[in-house]
Amino acid sequence: MSDNDLEKKQERALAVFGGDAVHGGDIWGWSRHLDMPVEDILDLSASLNPLGPPPGLDQVVSQAMSGVCHYPDRLAYAFRKALAQSLGVSASCLLPGNGSTALIRMISRVLDLKNIVLVAPAFGEMARSLAIAGRHFHYLLTKEQDDFVPTAHDLETLWDMDPSVVIFSNPTTPAGTLIPREILDSIVHMAARRRVWVVVDEAFIDFADDQTRSWATEAIKQHKRLIILRSLTKFYCIAGLRLGFALANADTLSDFAPMGQPWSVNTLAQAAGVFCLAQDDYAQKTRQSINHWREEQAAALGQLGLNPMPSVANYLLCRLPVTGPTAAQVAEYTARQGVLLRPAASFVGCGDYHLRVAVTTSQEQQRLMAALEQALAQKPD
Repeated sequence: MSDNDLEKKQERALAVFGGDAVHGGDIWGWSRHLDMPVEDILDLSASLNPLGPPPGLDQVVSQAMSGVCHYPDRLAYAFRKALAQSLGVSASCLLPGNGSTALIRMISRVLDLKNIVLVAPAFGEMARSLAIAGRHFHYLLTKEQDDFVPTAHDLETLWDMDPSVVIFSNPTTPAGTLIPREILDSIVHMAARRRVWVVVDEAFIDFADDQTRSWATEAIKQHKRLIILRSLTKFYCIAGLRLGFALANADTLSDFAPMGQPWSVNTLAQAAGVFCLAQDDYAQKTRQSINHWREEQAAALGQLGLNPMPSVANYLLCRLPVTGPTAAQVAEYTARQGVLLRPAASFVGCGDYHLRVAVTTSQEQQRLMAALEQALAQKPD
């Protein structure tokens, strides 16, 4: 075996270990595969803010470099204080982590869960983390005709399953649809009566409106078995820094905190988090821009016959015509043009013709639509 073949074999092994089959956003791997600079690739397989990080963040991170000779503040004190002020909760209700994924891994280990119900489709890391921790779980499949949003009938099925914990995403993954307030309240109310844990992945909630974002901070005050997971990496486009947090009743988190990793948030990420949370103008511009671009992009995708679902997040889930190429085939073709998309078949409940596309700027949409139009014209195998 040549050195080049060995290197490729090792890279494939590392990709599987790192969760390549679960996540999008492998721009570095595609850069090597296509022999194309990262700067020339339009990565719409990862749903990040197309505005990029807040202006001035690079200077903040550069200044924070003076502290990397020390271990990070294990309490992430400044970040937790800024986060508490931003959300209007006590800092004791917050547990920072190395992205929400690290917190998902921790929850999977810590909770002694006997009958886990995962509302699907869902973020692939949920099932992956539960499996690694040796947890057994069942899926409650929502329906495409309901835009993958759980209905009152689904809730009847849910409680018939007699769960000890219910896990779901809001906005939904990978559709980006919003779960109605009455459904959320019903789940949490019934869970409290049954002493059932509820874990809600709100990684993309910052793209939603004020009223939607405020639900969690009120709900945790009433229900001690409710855990909310959030991420700063998507909204502030700092995926390379990794920063997220759990939001829950203070008594609940006091039991969880000792089980987390020490120094779980590095010094640069902590500084970045404090800075990002203070960027109110950036946050307002992001929501306004994403709302405009999402509407514009959905209309353009619809003209191509891709039928995107209604979304409040910075991504759109489309159903491709079954008479044409599959989502994987489309994504493979566009990738060769330097445009990365996310086939959604890896999400339980989605199929071969579901394609997720991150929302992007009007200018980049032109490149996206050109690549998609060519890909859809290809004859299916």
